[in-house]
Amino acid sequence: MYSYPTKTKLTLKEIESLPLCTDGKQVTIYDTTLPGFALRIGKTAKTFIVYKRVAHGAPKRVTLGKYGQITLDEARKLASKKLAELSSGIDPLQEIRAKKAAEQKSEEHTTQTLKWLLDEYTKEHLEKAKGGKIGTIKGVKQCHLYFGEKTITLLKKDPKEEGKWVIDRQAKLSDWLERPFRSITREEILDRFNMFELAKPLRVSKKDGLIPLVRTHQMCFKYLSSAYNFVIPRLELDLKENFRNPVDVLSVYHKWTKTKKRTNMVEFRKEEFALWWNALIAYRQHNEVASDYILFSLLQAGRSIEIANLKWDQVDFELEEVNYDATKNNDDYKFPLSTLALEILKRRKEFAINDYVFGYADSKTGHIPQDAKFHFKNIAEASGKLISHHDLRRTWGTAATWLDINERTYNFLLKHKMNDVNEHYLMRNYDKIKAALQKVEDFFISQAAKLTATLPEKSENDT
Repeated sequence: MYSYPTKTKLTLKEIESLPLCTDGKQVTIYDTTLPGFALRIGKTAKTFIVYKRVAHGAPKRVTLGKYGQITLDEARKLASKKLAELSSGIDPLQEIRAKKAAEQKSEEHTTQTLKWLLDEYTKEHLEKAKGGKIGTIKGVKQCHLYFGEKTITLLKKDPKEEGKWVIDRQAKLSDWLERPFRSITREEILDRFNMFELAKPLRVSKKDGLIPLVRTHQMCFKYLSSAYNFVIPRLELDLKENFRNPVDVLSVYHKWTKTKKRTNMVEFRKEEFALWWNALIAYRQHNEVASDYILFSLLQAGRSIEIANLKWDQVDFELEEVNYDATKNNDDYKFPLSTLALEILKRRKEFAINDYVFGYADSKTGHIPQDAKFHFKNIAEASGKLISHHDLRRTWGTAATWLDINERTYNFLLKHKMNDVNEHYLMRNYDKIKAALQKVEDFFISQAAKLTATLPEKSENDT
């Protein structure tokens, strides 16, 4: 085995004569003419280094380069420079680390685009942490339409007629999705938002006529703000980069429009309830699944996201109960079934076509579409009353209040978030909860019958 010297005058002849290590270890040979300058020999290469103890610190070793890639003279000059820096308190290693960090930061700034931000927010927060609510995820995806390259039609107030709007001009919005999310400025956020405040919607309402966008763009900017608020603490951008959410500028300028409280429902004290109820029951002749879905949703005060994809393994016919898993407030609920609601499920079980209670052959998902807009419109044509699925909950809630249902039971059945309610609440109040569901159901049936009796009889010529 070759015996390496610990110190020697490093010359070309000496370096050439030193063999590579064959035992897998490394040896360091220090130069006798320049203290701190050394040659490290390994299995595959000979490398020039400097090694120096600094005041009040650990020894520093700096790699200069491999022999063959730099000459001995170049290595000596570089060693003298690095040793002088170390003596004066400059740490070359710190400089290297800072340079690498800067390069990594630059790369992150390039790859972490606005699209990356929205996708990361969706994947890590909405899906993993929040359970992946379909409506919310769909809303975030819609943001791509507002923050990508887009040409919009701007409106302006009609100078000839007060309260009217007319076409102004076309405006081309640049693509933000492929831009680093850190590069989006507060001014750009405000400018783009102002543009959408005057933008013509894709579909013009027959009722309202030509008016600018009302709410959709606001929701997209709110999702974007949430995405920024999600990523800032995760990447410590507020601490490391003094970064703040650029969408906050919309609050500064009071741009957020308050959501109008929705009041639409089927008024169960008027004839419209009888007309709507009878049209819903008659609709079974056209689409039994849709009719049962809407009626069951009403009787259970259920959200569309809980009822549409309800599966048979969530239904317990023996106990006459249905389990709602991972609801909007992330809690699981077990509901008793009232008489008509149970009858509907038994009917659907008899004609089941798949694992879904409201299995729907014409749907890609296998179950009835959540909003069932087509069916609500058909029922409206027969009854004269157009409502949405969420209006069913409002109708049930109003009836429950009318019937003086206990507030805690009311909130439980509407699945409102209640911090002091857990899985034991149902068992302690089972009879009260079932009685409340049955009371509202019986009220609807009796109101429909009573109000139907007051309706004028149809003549033979009526269609």
